[in-house]
Amino acid sequence: MFRQVVSVRWAEGVSSEARQAYRDALDGLRAIPELLALTCGDDAGHFEGNFDFVAVMDFADFDAARRYVAHPLHQAYIRDHASQVIGERVIVQHDWVASAS
Repeated sequence: MFRQVVSVRWAEGVSSEARQAYRDALDGLRAIPELLALTCGDDAGHFEGNFDFVAVMDFADFDAARRYVAHPLHQAYIRDHASQVIGERVIVQHDWVASAS
C-alpha cells in the first residue's frame, strides 16, 4: 500500500463557504478508482500552530497514486478548489502494510 498525508493551512481570508466547497470537492475524489480510502477532517483546535485540515489517502502502490494525480477529476479539484483555499501545505508519502488485526 501507498499512503499520502496532506496537511493544509487555509489561505488568509478564505471564507467558510470556500473551505466547505474544498471539503466537498475532496470528498468527490472518492470517484477516482485508484483512491482506495480517504479519511479527512478539520484540526480539533487543541494546540496553537496546528495545521487546519488533514487528508489521508491510500492507494495500492505509488503508480496508482500517480494515476490518481493525473486523473481529470483530481486536476479540476486542484485548479478549482485547492489552489483557491490553501495557503500552506505539508505532504508526506510512504509505503505501508495494513495490520492483520
